[in-house]
Amino acid sequence: MGCRGLTFYFADPLYSLGLVEELVEHVLKTEDYCWMLHEIAKALGTAKNLPAVLNLIVKSAVDALNVKACSLRLLDRKGEKLELAAAYGLSDEYLGKGPVEVGKSPVDQEAMKGEPVFVEDVESDGRLQYPDEARKEGIKSMICVPLKVRDQVIGSLRAYSTVRRGFSGSELTFLTALANLGAIAIDNARLMAKWRSRVEKMSRLLDVSKKIASSLRSEDVFQAVVQSAVEGLGAKGGTLRLLDDKKRNLDLVASVGLSEKYLAKGSVRVQDEIEEVMSGKVVGVLNAESDPRIKGKASVKQEGIKSILAAPITVKGRFIGVLKVYTLEEREFDEEEVEYMAFLASLGGVAIENARLYRLALTNWETLVRTVWGSLDVWSGP
Repeated sequence: MGCRGLTFYFADPLYSLGLVEELVEHVLKTEDYCWMLHEIAKALGTAKNLPAVLNLIVKSAVDALNVKACSLRLLDRKGEKLELAAAYGLSDEYLGKGPVEVGKSPVDQEAMKGEPVFVEDVESDGRLQYPDEARKEGIKSMICVPLKVRDQVIGSLRAYSTVRRGFSGSELTFLTALANLGAIAIDNARLMAKWRSRVEKMSRLLDVSKKIASSLRSEDVFQAVVQSAVEGLGAKGGTLRLLDDKKRNLDLVASVGLSEKYLAKGSVRVQDEIEEVMSGKVVGVLNAESDPRIKGKASVKQEGIKSILAAPITVKGRFIGVLKVYTLEEREFDEEEVEYMAFLASLGGVAIENARLYRLALTNWETLVRTVWGSLDVWSGP
């Protein structure tokens, strides 16, 4: 049966020719896909920056699938928006249409669950967040595949067509492979950035430690602590305040990156400080303008401060001051950043204790010298 059937099909020259042409086209496409994936895989090891790899990925998708355009977007820290990381073939007007919000885009909601999403007819499909802008761009069909790292979705890769069309299984496989390579590139870049950040933070902590060991001037150490906090966390500015003798106010002893007008507000009353900080906790404030724990919101708003990270400075378990950094964007500080801030604050406490011990030793020495000198009778003979 099988042989007779095969003979029958090949007995029709036109059918057999079409079958062969389809097979050849499939093989050639597969070879093209493999070559492109091979080139991108090589780029993962040789590219000096992530954008170069991501741009290669979106261009490869356009060339291989013969579509109008392709874009790659990554989830923001909150997992609420998809931020553009690379695009090819789309107009500036379309790219500037507005933020892609997962909550308002059913297509992206489906993709964020880890499955590819196909939109055959943009005109009639109601799952797009910006259908009018898509029509104006000339987009007729679209396919969206997730970017996944260790089973976690971190973004999406979209291909756009100006003709209404479907996508074959091999095209879907190729686009998914591209998305996987993109996810690997992003994950590698993030791991490398995290490693570099840790090295830089350790280097800054070492520098501050050296300054504590080599300087008897607390002011120099405090300035180094604030500078390291601001630079290490990429913040706008920072302050270090210490309790006054009466323990009523927190006086400014070092600052970086803040305006004179903001600093002119002077000392901060203890009752206006964040209670959790005074109890010994590192506290992150996401929105300083709306958080009820933050006083003086007018000056905060005028300075452009959005988020704050505050760490207590303690000596022998007693709260004696606070180290703060301020950012211009809303930011959730991760565990590593919180630990870094806590360590810097503890170095500030070490500097204060060192200064106290030095003053104590100096006082004791002066007392000893006076005592010894007073006991000598320089007028008596031998």
